Amino acid sequence: SEYIEELAQANASGPKKLCEGTFLNPGSWGAALLAAGTTLSATRHILDGHGKIAYALVRPPGHHAQPDHADGYCFLNNAGLAVQLALDSGRAKVAVVDIDVHYGNGTAEGFYCTDNVLTISLHMKHGTWGPSHPQSGSSDEIGEGKGLGYNLNIPLPNGSGDKGYEYAMNELVVPAIDKFQPQLLFFVIGQDSSMFDPNGRQCLTMDGYRKIAQLMRGVANRHSDGQMLIVQEGGYHISYSAYCLHATLEGVLNLEAPLLDDPIAYYPEDEKYTMKVVDVMKKCWKESIPFLKDI
Repeated sequence: SEYIEELAQANASGPKKLCEGTFLNPGSWGAALLAAGTTLSATRHILDGHGKIAYALVRPPGHHAQPDHADGYCFLNNAGLAVQLALDSGRAKVAVVDIDVHYGNGTAEGFYCTDNVLTISLHMKHGTWGPSHPQSGSSDEIGEGKGLGYNLNIPLPNGSGDKGYEYAMNELVVPAIDKFQPQLLFFVIGQDSSMFDPNGRQCLTMDGYRKIAQLMRGVANRHSDGQMLIVQEGGYHISYSAYCLHATLEGVLNLEAPLLDDPIAYYPEDEKYTMKVVDVMKKCWKESIPFLKDI
């Protein structure tokens, strides 16, 4: 495509600013190719029957990259490419759940007009951030044409915390996936939703990540024979991101008890406002999205 040619040419000619905050520097293009290739290999590992769960621990991230331009530190949409591979390999329906603190706008954009990919993004309410990111991530961006109703945005209030996210998962995400019944599940994670991340304000702790992952494993068991690809996105507090990642994997593996205690979580939660927001969104979904009228 023209966009890929642009990236290759920029890599050959030297550093280039692709959009605000996103630069193609020496090594960037090679790293982007490795990240995309690793994610595709992890997907193929599942599709070929070698395992049910795989984790693409990659950098740079990808969920902001759109079909024709870069955005938000992202050059190639790793998860989006993997979803397309799954579709091309015969999976009729695929679901993507993105819990990075920012809206997975690139992934949504890539499948905005199709009904065989359900994209769900839980994120802080941040809106657009320039020409490279025109999508707002608001709850009224629900897809177009055949895809109407198959892009579900859940912008959560700052500080939603573990209980707020768990409520949103149980009231919105899990019921939507149960109605959609995907044949493969993609779990797109970012530790920038954590309590101490400098780029987010959502206050998830290790326990929150663990519970979200347990719920994702449950829907994978119900609908895709336990098959699930985990794709890494953001996370900028180096030490606590590692703890939250560990907790995520504990949840995915359904361990009976945590292997690590949370060393620093202490933030008091107030999930009441988040619960009200989720209840309003659920009412709107039931009224405006046909396949979710009975959730």
